[in-house]
Amino acid sequence: MNSKTVPKALLRLLPFVAIFILFCNEVSAQKININFKDTPLKNILTEVNRQTGYDFVYSNALTAINDKVTISYSANGEPVEKLFDALFTERGISYKINNKQVTLAPKEIVPGSRLNRVSSAGTAAQESFSIKGKILDDTKLPLPGVSIQNLTSKKGSFSDNNGDYSLEVKNGDRIRFSSIGMTTKEIVISGSVTIYNIDMAPDNILLQDVVVTGYQTLSKERATGSFNIIKAEQLEKPATNLGQRIIGTSAGVQTKTDVNGNVTFEIRGQTSLLAAAQPLIVVDGFAIQSDLRSINPNDVESITILKDAAATSIWGARSANGVIVITSKSGLGSKRSGVKVDFSSFLKYAPKTDINYQNPFATSTEIIDYEQKGFSTGFFGGPWVPLPNSNTSLSATYSAAVEAMNEARMGYITTAQLNATLDKLRSIDNRQDVKDHMLQNPFTQQYNLNVSGSNERMTNVLSLMYEGSNQSYKGDDTKKYIANYRSNVKVFKWLDFFFSGSFGMKDERNNGMVYTSSPYHALFNEDGSYAPVPQGVYMPNMIRHVPMSSFPYTDWTYNPIREVNGRDLRTKQISARAQAGLTFKIIEGLTIDSKIQYEIINNETKNIYTEDTYNVRSTINFASTWDKPTGKVTTNLPKGGFLDQSRNSLTAYNWRNQINYNKLFAEKHQISFIAGAEVSDRVYQTFGNPRTYGYDDEKLTVGTFPNGVGGSGVYALKNWTGGAQTFAYTNSYSYSTDRYFSMYGNASYTFDGKYTLSGSARTDASNLITDDPKYRYAPFWSIGASWAITKEEFMKSISWLDRLLIRATYGYNGNVDKSTSFMPLISVTGTQNIYIQDYTASIGSYGNPTLRWEKTGTINLGFDFDMFNGKLYGKLDLYNKKGKDLIVAMSIPAVNGTASQKLNMAEMTNRGLELELGTTMKLKDNDIVWAGNFNFSYNKNKIDNLFKATYAAYDLYGGGTAAYVQGYDANTLWSFKYAGVVDKGVAGSPNWQPVVQGKGEDLYDFTGWTPGDGRDYMLNMGTKIAPFAIGFTSTFKVYNFDLSFIVTGKFGHVFNGFSFNYPSMSGGSALPNKLYGEILNSDPMERVPIPFGKAEPRYYFWDRFYPYLDYLVQNANHIRMQELNITYNMPKHLTSRLGIASAKLYAQANNLFTLSNNKYNEDPEFPLGSLRPQAAFTFGLNLGF
Repeated sequence: MNSKTVPKALLRLLPFVAIFILFCNEVSAQKININFKDTPLKNILTEVNRQTGYDFVYSNALTAINDKVTISYSANGEPVEKLFDALFTERGISYKINNKQVTLAPKEIVPGSRLNRVSSAGTAAQESFSIKGKILDDTKLPLPGVSIQNLTSKKGSFSDNNGDYSLEVKNGDRIRFSSIGMTTKEIVISGSVTIYNIDMAPDNILLQDVVVTGYQTLSKERATGSFNIIKAEQLEKPATNLGQRIIGTSAGVQTKTDVNGNVTFEIRGQTSLLAAAQPLIVVDGFAIQSDLRSINPNDVESITILKDAAATSIWGARSANGVIVITSKSGLGSKRSGVKVDFSSFLKYAPKTDINYQNPFATSTEIIDYEQKGFSTGFFGGPWVPLPNSNTSLSATYSAAVEAMNEARMGYITTAQLNATLDKLRSIDNRQDVKDHMLQNPFTQQYNLNVSGSNERMTNVLSLMYEGSNQSYKGDDTKKYIANYRSNVKVFKWLDFFFSGSFGMKDERNNGMVYTSSPYHALFNEDGSYAPVPQGVYMPNMIRHVPMSSFPYTDWTYNPIREVNGRDLRTKQISARAQAGLTFKIIEGLTIDSKIQYEIINNETKNIYTEDTYNVRSTINFASTWDKPTGKVTTNLPKGGFLDQSRNSLTAYNWRNQINYNKLFAEKHQISFIAGAEVSDRVYQTFGNPRTYGYDDEKLTVGTFPNGVGGSGVYALKNWTGGAQTFAYTNSYSYSTDRYFSMYGNASYTFDGKYTLSGSARTDASNLITDDPKYRYAPFWSIGASWAITKEEFMKSISWLDRLLIRATYGYNGNVDKSTSFMPLISVTGTQNIYIQDYTASIGSYGNPTLRWEKTGTINLGFDFDMFNGKLYGKLDLYNKKGKDLIVAMSIPAVNGTASQKLNMAEMTNRGLELELGTTMKLKDNDIVWAGNFNFSYNKNKIDNLFKATYAAYDLYGGGTAAYVQGYDANTLWSFKYAGVVDKGVAGSPNWQPVVQGKGEDLYDFTGWTPGDGRDYMLNMGTKIAPFAIGFTSTFKVYNFDLSFIVTGKFGHVFNGFSFNYPSMSGGSALPNKLYGEILNSDPMERVPIPFGKAEPRYYFWDRFYPYLDYLVQNANHIRMQELNITYNMPKHLTSRLGIASAKLYAQANNLFTLSNNKYNEDPEFPLGSLRPQAAFTFGLNLGF
């Protein structure tokens, strides 16, 4: 969608939003009904919590909480403050509301008031004293490692393994208790109370405040590396692919989403030249073999994105592209000894794809005009002249217009008949039929059920998901089922056990077709039957010379809709992943883990083509032997359908043993240490079956080869044109394995909650690299440090700065490239050669004797900050990534047997900056709240070292691995400089040819490859990957409504814009695009002209030039409205009446519009001629029980 269609998109959405708001308005008022007599206040607050959802936090120092109260209060839509005033004011209790949390304190202390703290601190009566207590979880078990922070003095402490703590305080100090996965609590010190026992409840949302690396979990305060945590409210939104929840949320993470919602990532630029570019995916501590599509997005508790070496180096050779760590829901949020049930469902709808954008053809009249002009010069004088009347000129796909012109040329129809035919074709436009019968509205429905339960010793989680979706083309759909189960058991005080299992099934039907024939080819006859569309044969000569009725099938016609309906192309996937482990609690702070993961992914492809398809009928007819002198036809393939089958299997295991140590000494020295070893093995196998002929899917019968499979000598078989042919009849197999043995360690030390040092190291030995120990066991490592500077005494006077953490890290991580080998390899054919009756082989790799892991060294400097009592927060990261030992195809002396070989000889740098800013502003207490987050990133890529002797021009403009040039961005867009037209004819016979600028004053025309090194004359037009990217997320809470949106932008890059396609008519037809008229009227010195009216024998060669001219390059800057969501949160007093714990209703729109600035209003990520995602609209609900 472009900027001009933005109003239409918004108008489409407005009716849904209006209906949604009107429906929800009836239930938006807050209703409270309280009636108690002589009841302790704390019991009344329990009922208030049930009806309103407000949580109350107070310390044991608040003795008035036990006062017996009599109250009768009823309100509908009144502010809750009226009730709170009635409950608290007369009892000497002050309160402060923060979102849905109410902090209570004696009236002389105002909860959370900085002014009160400052004035109290200034009195001489304030003396320091120590408080202590025990911290328990919701099961009344001690909570070790809880962070206790004095927000006034900025001093801190941690609870020990028994949950005990102590801290130096003054009256009026505000103390915060926080722990991983638990709800944060705050108290205000009052009077002479010195014992504060704290009960903490689970809160999965707070997992956004911890860093999960896959091997360990750290608080953000103690993590020195660079990371991003996806917030819980973002994960709760509807998605068909978990990657959709990451879009626009994290600086340095560029994303692109295809038409089916699948997301690709690039974290901090391109890291490798040939290896895989996607980040490593980790689920519950283990790297997985599948991708994000295999994960139920409703079953995820947190996502952590690891970006620098300190964060990722623990993953070693697979981490240079970054790591995405996913933590599944644990079930700790369920009630003690109870069950929590969540159900969610949504429907997602999108308009049909824009066929005029995907296939931007010229009009039928313009196409025929082009074909007439091209035909008048014998297809521009090229080598493929119009077909003669001959029994050897049969195989060609002439368009209907060109066929009529050719028949008129040979005298089989008159000029009047030709004109009548062309006039009729000009009046036809099949694009509406294509839209109606070959396209469909993408539609997705998803249902998810999550059941969790826990008690003092065990937690269990079961999730079930079904998703059915239709893609853009009719005949394309997917059904997906995912079942997950997880359990954690405290077997003994010294032993924990966990198990996690995931099972998935996916059934994909891929019958749809992208239709690209001329728009004047009618798809239906006037009687509604399928119309024949030219395909494969020149039908007039077939009728004149071929005994078509003698062939196995008399029907030689093709129709794309009939083709789609006559086939069943399916891929079924069954996947399973199991994890299990034991945790041994040896002594205080010391544990040992032994864990294992096993995965299996089986894919089976089964494609059935019936006799109703042209594929079957033409294949069998073409395989028949036709004796032209006698007219005899011999069938060589059995009649009936085709069955194509193949399957592949991936199995993998990972066994890990790890020691963990985490302890606080003397309330100031926090030590964390892990060390371990793991063994992993991955086996991938493929199994291919030859095509089965004569297949009947209902009867399950197959045919046999009537005359054998062909071969040489007496076994030779001829096809219908007299050529030799053979039929495949053997199976094919492949087998590959990747093995790793790894050892790793990570340690960190924090002093006084201020200073942290960290380090990690890992070595990955594998069968993928050389067996030279110098390279095989070379470690990946990192070091890091952080300083919580705001905890220093000299920073206490800066009242507006709540938190400032300075981080610095340096280290190496790696990448895996499996495209070469450290030893020379030969590739042996799977079957014997039919002529020599023996196996043949070719050289697969000449070998890289020092093959080793690619390494990327990263230095990162970061600043994390909170300001103005949390109203502004963010972080800034500066990094330099230096890749070395990168594998690349480079020039070597030909005496080695080849002039090019893949070696670890390249180097590349990515330098960048990342900034994130966030805020939360209460516009009207907790009723109207705005939260926003802005992220900005910059990345500069450069190849520092790569030797390649020379580059042909096609190497450079073709892009990809052949276009890597030392000193340039890895994604440089190279173009020819168009130099207009020059006369290359002779006196009296001009021959104007388009040319490009060559080296120096040289000019090269379009008739052959350009000479020399392309670097001497090709232009560097800029990078194709945006160096600048932004993301902005915003959420407005208005009473019970949440309105949020996500906007992304990419800037500073270029793309090859839309070009006229200059069809040469070599195949007997032309399909010029919609720029035809524009090119006719353009200046040939500025844009390549069409060579009408003359012979241009090399016109078919022009496609090596015209798509790569400098005048086509466009600015790729764009801003995309990624998401707009409105959610209604049903209040507690309503949900309690309905017998449910929570309810949400929501509407969401994705990919609403894109703002760009280029000539043809193209989406730079999906240029004209590609399948561009449409706006999608989602409606759904979430229910909790």
